[in-house]
Parts: sequence; structure tokens; C-alpha cells
Amino acid sequence: MRAWLNALERWFLPSRCVLTGQGSDHLDIADTLVAKWSVPEAVCPVCCEPSALAEVCGHCLTQPPAFERTQVGFYFEAELADLIHALKYRNQPAYARLLAELLAERLDVAGVEAMVAVPLYAKRRRERGYNQAELLGQALSKITGIPLLKGVRRIKDTPSQTLLNAEQRRRNLHGAFSVDAKMFKGVEQIALLDDVVTTGATMQALAHSLKTVTQVKSIQAWAVAKTK
Repeated sequence: MRAWLNALERWFLPSRCVLTGQGSDHLDIADTLVAKWSVPEAVCPVCCEPSALAEVCGHCLTQPPAFERTQVGFYFEAELADLIHALKYRNQPAYARLLAELLAERLDVAGVEAMVAVPLYAKRRRERGYNQAELLGQALSKITGIPLLKGVRRIKDTPSQTLLNAEQRRRNLHGAFSVDAKMFKGVEQIALLDDVVTTGATMQALAHSLKTVTQVKSIQAWAVAKTK
């Protein structure tokens, strides 16, 4: 039913690229732009860092993270970076739907029972007006049918991660999240969702918090883009 309604909507409102204004085949972004974007290939399936044979890397073998798999749509560059920045910093919440559609086309969602959007600290959410990861989750939930759970809060006002190295990011996020275990009762396989993943420190901290207080057994990390 949802697919039929989406097709009807596209018939009445043909897709048009939000960047070029040109008509598009099925999404609000020109296919020629998307075709040029780099995608992660030959990467570790756990952390999405380069791995020549696309096998689990040495770091994940010796120090396994709290999540078992990472899936991202593209690398964080070109026009995609502009779209994400517009969603995140230039008050363009409508872009969440397009980014979710782009990600959905590249995801393997088999077995995932629920999603959790990486939360923002309350003060930062008020300043921005919304949590971009939550908007992405709401849109992705409509596309995939996977429910979006709200059992996680960010309780530590962490400084921006942008200029921090991997170790600094890990220390920055220690004790950053609070989990309401009741919201995850009966759920064993979930995916954490964010707009961009860099070192994976945020996903690691959140996944560790979830596995500490819930019965969740398998966690994936999903993001629209990953920095190189």
C-alpha cells in the first residue's frame, strides 16, 4: 500500500533535483550527481574502515566494538556533504526525507527489528530546533517499516567532535548516554542511525550503553555518509 501511494505521489508531483532544479527519475536529486558519489568498497564489514579483501579488519578482530556491522550509503563529500550540512546547520529539515531515501536504497535491513536515532543533548536540540538523526529515522521508518524507538537520551553536553581525534572522541563520549531498558523489551536486533559516522566513537558509546542495560544482542551502525 505504501509503495502504491508513493508511486501515485510521484505521478502527481514529478521528482526534481533540489540542487539543480532539473527533473529526476525517482528521487529529488539528479541521478548524474549520485552516480559520481564515492561509496565504501573493500571495507571491513564491522567498522567500514578500508580492508583490502573486505574482511573483518585486525582492529575489529582484536578489539571488537559493541556493534557488529556498519552500513553507510556514501562517503561524505561532494554534493552529499552540502545536503547534510544544509539539514544539520542551515535549517533544511525537509532534506531528511531525501537523505533517508538515498540511504534506504543501499541498506540491507534483513533481521533489524528497530532503529534508534543517535540523540542530541537537550540544549543543542533546542538551539537547532530538531535532531537531524531523528528526522532521518522517521523518514527511514516510513520507507522500511522498521519502527523508530525513543529509549535513549544524551545526558552529557559533549563538546563538538569535529576537531577531536579517535581517542579524544572516546573520552568525550564516556557516560554520554542514558538508556530506558523498558523500551527495548523483547528487541534483540537494532540499528543505530546518524547522519555521518567518522571514527565510530559515538556509535560505540551508544551501543555499549545499550548492551549494558538491555537484552539487545545485535547492533548495527547506519549512517548516510562516512568521512574518509
